[in-house]
Amino acid sequence: MNLQLKNNLFYSMFIAIKYTLNYYFELITKFWLITQVAKIMKKFAYFLLSVLILIGAFYLFVPNFSSNMKLDDPNCAFCDQKILDNQMFYEDKLVMGLYTHKPITPGHALIIPKRHVQRLEQLTDEEMVHVFNAIKKIDRAVASVFGTSSYLILQKNGIEVGQTVPHVHFHYIPRKAGDNSALTFLFQFYISNLKSPIDSQTMKENVKKLKETIEKERTNPS
Repeated sequence: MNLQLKNNLFYSMFIAIKYTLNYYFELITKFWLITQVAKIMKKFAYFLLSVLILIGAFYLFVPNFSSNMKLDDPNCAFCDQKILDNQMFYEDKLVMGLYTHKPITPGHALIIPKRHVQRLEQLTDEEMVHVFNAIKKIDRAVASVFGTSSYLILQKNGIEVGQTVPHVHFHYIPRKAGDNSALTFLFQFYISNLKSPIDSQTMKENVKKLKETIEKERTNPS
């Protein structure tokens, strides 16, 4: 093999190695950049979550520290017959279920004892049993009507934790399978008080569907 041929061969090998190294270097650089961007996005997501939590805390709790906020207000919304007539879809001898006027998610309901008491510890054992039996029945009805699969129970007991209605009540907040975005759920949760109430027709339809489902289960138990 003459010298010129050898030089050409070595040069070709050098060029091949050079382009191969450049190719892998570019891949590594791109991967590093993608990794850094992902880290930044993750930090931003945590930052956004923190902001939402702070905003939510403000809207949920700050208004409740007003000196004008009292839980002995005789005008209790859950003792208002007009509200009960419009929103109640479940009733037994001690407990009722209302579809909330500002649902966080479709199917959001309130479980409320009929007797007017402010705090959880004032409920009798019998009332507590009825509350949790109602939650089970309402869950089955909501799952049937709205296609939900999970739920959160929330109960605020006192002004300092955000209670604004002087009548003990339990929030039933359902979610569908696949609703796995914590940020979206928190956002919906925190803006719920800022949203406009659902219109009367939507309320009427939801109450009717839930009533019919509960009645169907009562008359035809599986």
